[in-house]
Amino acid sequence: GWNNVSFVSRGYAALNYSARGWHGSCGPDSSADPLKSPAGLPAGCTAGGRQYWVHLDDLRYEIRDVQWLIGRLVDAGVVDPARIGVTGGSYGGGVAWLTALANDRIMCGGVGWSGANGADPCAGKANGDLVPWTTPKGTPLRIAAAVPEYTWASLALALLPNGRASDGRSGAPATGDLTKPIGVPIESYVTGLYIDGYEPPAIENGYYQPPTSTDDTANLPLWSTLVQAGVNTVGTSLPAVSSIVGNSVTQLDHFKSPLSPLLPVDAKVPVLQMQGNTDPLFPPIHAQLMWGKVKAFAPDYPIGLEFGDVGHSYASNPADVWAAFNKKANAFVDHYLLGTGAAPALDVSAVLTRCRPGQSGDALTTVAGPSLAGIAHDTRLFSAPGGGTTTNLPLGTEGPATDPIANGGGPSQVPTPFGKGCRVMSATTDPGVVAWTYPVDRTMTIAGQPLVRVTAQTSSPDAEVAARLWDLSPDGKQTLISRGVYRLAGTPTAPSGPIAFELSSNAWKVPAGDKLKLEVAGADAPYFQVDSIPSATTISAASLELPVVEGPPARVEAATAVAPVSPAAAATPPSASLPATGGNGARTGALGAALLAGALVLRRLRRRTLEVA
Repeated sequence: GWNNVSFVSRGYAALNYSARGWHGSCGPDSSADPLKSPAGLPAGCTAGGRQYWVHLDDLRYEIRDVQWLIGRLVDAGVVDPARIGVTGGSYGGGVAWLTALANDRIMCGGVGWSGANGADPCAGKANGDLVPWTTPKGTPLRIAAAVPEYTWASLALALLPNGRASDGRSGAPATGDLTKPIGVPIESYVTGLYIDGYEPPAIENGYYQPPTSTDDTANLPLWSTLVQAGVNTVGTSLPAVSSIVGNSVTQLDHFKSPLSPLLPVDAKVPVLQMQGNTDPLFPPIHAQLMWGKVKAFAPDYPIGLEFGDVGHSYASNPADVWAAFNKKANAFVDHYLLGTGAAPALDVSAVLTRCRPGQSGDALTTVAGPSLAGIAHDTRLFSAPGGGTTTNLPLGTEGPATDPIANGGGPSQVPTPFGKGCRVMSATTDPGVVAWTYPVDRTMTIAGQPLVRVTAQTSSPDAEVAARLWDLSPDGKQTLISRGVYRLAGTPTAPSGPIAFELSSNAWKVPAGDKLKLEVAGADAPYFQVDSIPSATTISAASLELPVVEGPPARVEAATAVAPVSPAAAATPPSASLPATGGNGARTGALGAALLAGALVLRRLRRRTLEVA
């Protein structure tokens, strides 16, 4: 297993906490008010200008909170400062990456430091400055290992993708500016996550910035209002809006994202990451971007990535996928924190998704390579003549059927026929969608990000080009493999001509005799927000490039081949020190609320010897 009980059984001590603004950490559970409003918070939550509300894993707030907690434990004599690890999923995964990259540093710029905590190490420092991470008594601290799971590299990219991210595969466009032009909100998730945290008058989970505050670092109510009003390049360029949008993007990407340019890598902290191939909130590209960041620091940076059908809805989270990864992760932390077992092999692997009808009973299989782009060893090119015009008026059932929120959750909460997990439905093509089908003459294994090339022409100054890739099986069903979106923008009209963008990665076996269907539309709602500017876009000259495993020297291995946990890991290590871990408890299909769960942190602690007279 990968939870606190499992960690403790192997000689670890576990530390868990609720992040700032959530539940009992100056959240609704701390309020004495019957409606759980902030008015009922104890004085300690608001004294000295303390910002008790959620800041979305901000380096200056939530991450510094984590670092302060660890420092207190070190000064109490129960923590080994040289062997600290961190893990978590979703919101906790953000904590894991940000804490690992901060490593031996803290970021300054937060307000509300209490003198009772001792001298403020950020006194006199500017917003965003990095200073050494020490305990209140001055002991230097650093991170020894991290296991982030289904989380983000860039919050702006996750919440407002613009189609400019790339896995770097040969022939694909290079990664461009992830924030310009402004991306297309994943509206169903953005709305669902916001409501999950804060829905007056009965506040259940967390607090956002109050209307009386002038804080501009985490003004989630204002940012949410802007998103709901409609996001496009025309609206965000208006004088009254542009500065707010610019600041919100800066806050998201500079202070709350591991890809932040303000957070340079300063050491080779070992990382093992699990990312969801079918996670529509934090898709695989986020792990690949983090891989690129640390490898740019050192080509031999110790990082391993695994991709699977895991994460947020509509991921299926199969038990065998998690069991295999847990085994690998346990061996990883035991080596770097307990010092047991051989150094684990760290590569990039992907577990094949078993969503297509008839594949649910298939054996667990992984494909591996030196990077996400390197798992594939060949490219299959599909193209066909024809095309058509699509508008941003959403019609039909494919959009609602593939939405992770409207059709997510447990089976009893999901309207038929779409169900939970895999997006499988009777084959159909919505009105107003430009589509091509391609016969598959031989079995192939997709591994990586499909590349779509089209020629687009529109008279609108702003338009969306959304694409979906389906597997059409002979039983009359279609199963969603991947999707993506590209923002077209320009003045007075968006530029016309060829565009190329990648869809979300997957690892997917397509049997011979199936057909692939590529759809291009001006709207993919409700997952992507419909552009408020009417548009009609002519699409032609479409081609689909698929990275495939088949072709030398492909390496396919059974998932059971992961490194075993050393038997010695179950025993207390030969010293007075015990590592401490925290986890995300039992693996479940993570829904929108998973992003809002408290960070769960893995620590290496020293246990005091209990003496009985």
